[in-house]
Amino acid sequence: MGDHLSLIDSVLRSNARTAILFAIAGGCDSTQSLVDHDLASKSAVYNALTCLHEQGLIHKPQSKRWSLTGLGQVIVDFIDNYQQTESVLATDPDYWETHNVTVIPPRFRLRLSELAGGEVVRATETRPAHAVSEIERRLRNADSISAIIPVYNDRLADAASGADIGRLVFDEAVFEEVVKETAPALLDATETIRVPDVSVAVTVTEDYLLLSLPTLDGAYDSQTEFIADTDEARQWGNHLFDFYWESVQPPEHDSSRRD
Repeated sequence: MGDHLSLIDSVLRSNARTAILFAIAGGCDSTQSLVDHDLASKSAVYNALTCLHEQGLIHKPQSKRWSLTGLGQVIVDFIDNYQQTESVLATDPDYWETHNVTVIPPRFRLRLSELAGGEVVRATETRPAHAVSEIERRLRNADSISAIIPVYNDRLADAASGADIGRLVFDEAVFEEVVKETAPALLDATETIRVPDVSVAVTVTEDYLLLSLPTLDGAYDSQTEFIADTDEARQWGNHLFDFYWESVQPPEHDSSRRD
């Protein structure tokens, strides 16, 4: 493992090696084409090719064209994931510094790169309800909604009332204290509900992923929301639903739960 990490470090420490490796991954497979793409000086291209070949990241099969080795493909995938994750964090560093990302299960933190292209929407002094309004607008326009709900919000629940409900994942406290009191009809559809211990708020519609993390002290933050509209982000959200869905059984369905 240490050797692989040193290979990653070696590639990243050289702009030429990084550019050449990714160019080959993208199909630029001859030495001359790599030189012609002006990725680096001619000597730097040759030096990078020699280094990458010696490290076992690229090879020339019988076609005499450059190609990634299996190890080279793993390194490219790792660096690409790293760079995409960096782009997610760079959209609003303050948000990621002040919010508790550990409420997201580890396997999904490792996939934050899939949220690339999203943005953090914030309330401002002149628009104190900006974040909530942006969430509300997307919920009202949604045809279908699945949601992970650690905190109940009447305004957002009303905004989502016109959509078809896919899956609902309630934190246990919300389910016990709010759902049974304010929405007992949901108890007739327990096949659409799971009740694990959750602290991250996630909504997936046909167009958006909406993500809300608590602050570092655990408080719910209604003033900010991470919003993404890519297929990758929605897939990330749906896989998170799968994770919680498979971890617990549906809530019990009997008359005692309505007392």
